[in-house]
Amino acid sequence: MGRDAAMHFDYFWREMTKSQGSMAHEHSLSLITGEDHPMGNFSILRESQDTQIIETAIRPIKDLAAPSAVLFVAGVSAAIEQRLVGLGYAKIDPMHAMAIDIAALAPTQRPDGCDFVRLSSAVEGTQWAEIVARGFSLPQRLARILSPKAHPISAEPQASIQYYGARRNGRVVATSMLYLSNGLAGLYCIATAPEERRRGLGAYVTSETLKTAYTLGYRVGVLQSSEAGHSVYRSLGFQDVDSVPMFIRMPKRPAPI
Repeated sequence: MGRDAAMHFDYFWREMTKSQGSMAHEHSLSLITGEDHPMGNFSILRESQDTQIIETAIRPIKDLAAPSAVLFVAGVSAAIEQRLVGLGYAKIDPMHAMAIDIAALAPTQRPDGCDFVRLSSAVEGTQWAEIVARGFSLPQRLARILSPKAHPISAEPQASIQYYGARRNGRVVATSMLYLSNGLAGLYCIATAPEERRRGLGAYVTSETLKTAYTLGYRVGVLQSSEAGHSVYRSLGFQDVDSVPMFIRMPKRPAPI
């Protein structure tokens, strides 16, 4: 399950970027947008030790003037870590690859004044993208790559990509996405508007999205968490099953004149 939870991250990004100019190969996936954010220019590696494969995968991004990231869904060797550091990459805290038996999901309460919705309109899709951008401090273009602006909303119960959110006073204030792949219910883009934080919205949309997946026959949910959301997912019943090592490179900016 650990490898499956980590690999789901790779499957997700391959699906979301295949129409956005990504370069997908058997052992790697790369995307270059030029945006001023590490996840705007990245390589995801399925290979942990083969130097030639990894060198080829990171070649398009390692000399960019923009920030870039290299992520590994099958671990990374010490030799490769050393090579990346030599190229100017810094190892940061890995993402936690987490899994849950959805039947054991801890209960949550609906925050006052909110309802849980599956997105059905272009207006909601625009609001969803805005919250993802603000919640993760992403450039708008990156949020759009993940949003209904790039992947049309489907009402099909078994659609592989499904958009959800918590709505207050007619506006989306928290987001989630369900990506159904390889028999697993993957949760992505769980974000809350900054002014709405600390009201339980993140746990609420996570729980409700998992319940929807359960009604569709999915029994295991997976996600990849930063430290910021880790305790929330643990409180819902998620367990750490693996990790996704990450390296980022932030090019030096010219000194102001």
